[in-house]
Amino acid sequence: MDNFTASLPLMLKQLKLSTMLQQWNTLGKKAIEEQWSPQQYLSELCHIELATRDDKRLQRLLKDAKLPVGKHLSSFDFTLVDGVSKPLVADLINQPDWLKHGGNILLFGASGLGKTHIASSIGYGLIEQGHKVKFVAASAIVQQLQQAKRHLRLQDELVKLDKYSLLIVDDVGYVRKTEQETSVLFELIAHRYERHSMIITSNKSFEQWDELFEDSTMTVAAIDRLVHHATIIHCEGDSYRRKTALNKSK
Repeated sequence: MDNFTASLPLMLKQLKLSTMLQQWNTLGKKAIEEQWSPQQYLSELCHIELATRDDKRLQRLLKDAKLPVGKHLSSFDFTLVDGVSKPLVADLINQPDWLKHGGNILLFGASGLGKTHIASSIGYGLIEQGHKVKFVAASAIVQQLQQAKRHLRLQDELVKLDKYSLLIVDDVGYVRKTEQETSVLFELIAHRYERHSMIITSNKSFEQWDELFEDSTMTVAAIDRLVHHATIIHCEGDSYRRKTALNKSK
């Protein structure tokens, strides 16, 4: 091994090219056997490095997102629910321009109609394109923000959420109607307005949102901000969970 070759592992390590460090020697032997050009060898090394980095970044995004396991677009049976279609959801994934201006997706429908699955499938699809997504139950995010507010850190907590292009807030309809809970929920909606996107699922229609907010003025203001740039989906039908369970038992 000449001096240049001997120093290569050290240089790759200093450059933080860990995959190239692992593969250069093995791939080099293959390149000699198959008579690759130097350019082809270097190109293949770079391709392996980039592919590994992309995969690691995807895994980091998925871990951070905390999306429900297995709720992908391919596993949702759209024939069991009215009001939503696979092409519509696929377009929201494949044409994510709505993220650029803080567009929202609002999913309404009774419990068990697959709203969480649909929201999660959009999240998975956007993560595969490199977008940062966070999934959280409405009750959990409200508690988190309430605690931050008690410690005078609400604005800091809201700013932390800015790193996510999309925040999925699941089951807003189950937030309890108290001044403390609804005020921080409104703060979240107002903070992200026209800046960062949200998907909100709810078993309560807008007409019932007075049950969520103590103040009707706050209700109107929250709805106005959410719908300004929004795709609104109303899921209808019998329980998706019950239908899928019945289909599996056949």
